[in-house]
Amino acid sequence: MIDSLFEETKPQCIGRYTIDVPISFNNQLNDFIFIDEFKMESKFIYPPAFKQRIELREKELNDAINQPQNEMQNAPFIKESIQLPDNKGIIFDRNISGEDDLSRMLEAHIYVDNIAFIITTKILDLSDPKYSERKKIYINAGFSEFDMNTKPARLAQMKSLISRLSGRINDTIIPTEKGICIPNGFIADDSNIHKNRISYTYENDDLIFGLETDDTILGSDDTLLNRSPGIYGALLKSNQRTIKKGELLLGKIPAQEWLISGAQKLHGQGDPFPSYNFILFANESIASYQQPWLSFGMDNNSKKSRYNQAQMVEIWDRIVGSLRYKPNAF
Repeated sequence: MIDSLFEETKPQCIGRYTIDVPISFNNQLNDFIFIDEFKMESKFIYPPAFKQRIELREKELNDAINQPQNEMQNAPFIKESIQLPDNKGIIFDRNISGEDDLSRMLEAHIYVDNIAFIITTKILDLSDPKYSERKKIYINAGFSEFDMNTKPARLAQMKSLISRLSGRINDTIIPTEKGICIPNGFIADDSNIHKNRISYTYENDDLIFGLETDDTILGSDDTLLNRSPGIYGALLKSNQRTIKKGELLLGKIPAQEWLISGAQKLHGQGDPFPSYNFILFANESIASYQQPWLSFGMDNNSKKSRYNQAQMVEIWDRIVGSLRYKPNAF
């Protein structure tokens, strides 16, 4: 059964890492992408649908000022619409519903290589004369002019991010340029160091497999195996047991794993059936920008998996064992 599952596999690029998963696995998490102060999401759509998305979003934002939580003194809801060159998309400088318009959002809609991206970031802008009194409070608190109008800097950062962004309609093609993979896309490196946090999730009727990489986490002695006393206590209370645990060396990547089994009921009812909860942390003790922190997780919460314990462990071992850095990762 496991051989047939892995009869054909495909490479997947997550941040600066690559793994191999069964061809039937498809990432279902496209909106857990955080680059510096920007949140991103991605989706494959056709050009007419992207055009319609922008039109509908612009109408929605313009109409938002008429919602009861928004006051006319903060009109217009869209402060500026910035068209991007080469019909790449648009950036809205817009209000945040229910808030005064000194606090706003830059919301970019980008279309590149058949992938639509939405990029958002919050800004502070006290430049309107109506905020002169409130501005004094910020000045007394030590804010500089730069701090009290973050739009110019944040907009420049957003445009830089957009310029380095490309779509990946075929997520099995692993970019060889220096940079990071995100769902449906790739962000090329520049001369700056950026904060990157990215998650992927694969789910079917039998299991959920997830990964997260975060290059802002620094290595420490607070590793998975060093947390053993607390984990053992939790296992005892929940009547779960350890299948296996230990240290691994995946290529040149150090990791620690802990595989747990127990019992669960579907929605708390009926006869119990096996539950599995597998976790792994890579580079946890040495994590840095050049050796990004990475976590794996696999479970069958609320799923009556057709796979038994040995098969679940084999699925885990095969995927985890394929971990490596992407070509030209740094």
